[in-house]
Amino acid sequence: MHSAWGMVDGNESWSEPRCTGGRRALIALFASASSVPTAGQHTQNNTATERNNQSMCRLDPPTPHTNAPAAASPLSHGQPAFTARRLTRTTFLITEVDDIYDEHPFIYAKLIPVARTLLLLDTGCGGATRAPDASFPRLRDFLERAPVADNSGRALNAGGELAYVVVLSHCHYDHILGVEQFAGDSTIIASGNDPAFLAPNVLPEHSLCANLRIQTPSYTPILLPHRAPISSAGGHPLGVELLHTPGHTPDELALWDEEEGMLYVGDTLYEWAPIIFPNEGSIVEWLDTVDNLIRLVEGSGKASTVRIGCGHKTAGGGAQEVLLSTKAFMFDVLAGREDVKDRWEKRGEIHVRYAQSGGRYSLICPERLVEEARKATNFKM
Repeated sequence: MHSAWGMVDGNESWSEPRCTGGRRALIALFASASSVPTAGQHTQNNTATERNNQSMCRLDPPTPHTNAPAAASPLSHGQPAFTARRLTRTTFLITEVDDIYDEHPFIYAKLIPVARTLLLLDTGCGGATRAPDASFPRLRDFLERAPVADNSGRALNAGGELAYVVVLSHCHYDHILGVEQFAGDSTIIASGNDPAFLAPNVLPEHSLCANLRIQTPSYTPILLPHRAPISSAGGHPLGVELLHTPGHTPDELALWDEEEGMLYVGDTLYEWAPIIFPNEGSIVEWLDTVDNLIRLVEGSGKASTVRIGCGHKTAGGGAQEVLLSTKAFMFDVLAGREDVKDRWEKRGEIHVRYAQSGGRYSLICPERLVEEARKATNFKM
């Protein structure tokens, strides 16, 4: 239930239906025409169909470089390209409703009027919507002009009265394609864990923009160390701490809002869609990250009430339970208790897909990452 402030209590969480949206564009990067069936599987075509059916229920949208006609958009005439609802007393969950990549990324906007600042976690796909008549297709326009019911009918940053501090959870395209809307006059923050990973000459590859043949955004982030507090441009504390959380990517980060008991984890994990590791990911580092986040939550003194906000699908669920259950699924993968559902070759590496019965958790990654993690954790097959 929501209180008068709209805060999430222990009985409510938000998770998209398991068959809507999904990571289709990113999954397509890791699937290829060369599929290697595993023992006991059906034909190559059947396994590909199974993979798509379990991941999402919608048709592939065109990417920007194609001339194919777009599938009909579920957006009504003139409906905004984004939605927003109150997640906590100060923070709103923004969802990109119908982007052409079928990613539906989660964006978080924390309003700190005393600091004259709006803290934005991620910028989504830049409003690249399949609906040609959608209103407010640019995220910044949505923030400054679109009425939000949970904000008493006012825009979240009406007229741009608050300055922006933009934190990027990591550099994948579906989180950075809107960043240029803010880069000219706002502070942009990223993880300082591996500066070379974010160098301009490799960003097109590491952001996956090169794979999709789309333009890589131009921005110059400030790289912050682990456990750095986030402040406004004027030096006012914004009440959140930046955490280095490598694993999904070397630059993955999380934000810890201790006062509101919210942990924002980007693409480290989520429910009801495949947790995807690119070639640059590491399950070994991911396990360390998840353990560190579990210790943070359990050491907070309010573990039972800390909520989690993910980069897709999951926002407002119990952080401790989601972290522990995702880790348990990964251990089942490493211990061989989860079977490989698909195996295929991409860019010289074999990729695999695992899916938990019921579909809550699933995994797509290079098989090499699973093998490395098995050796590092002494799991025997």
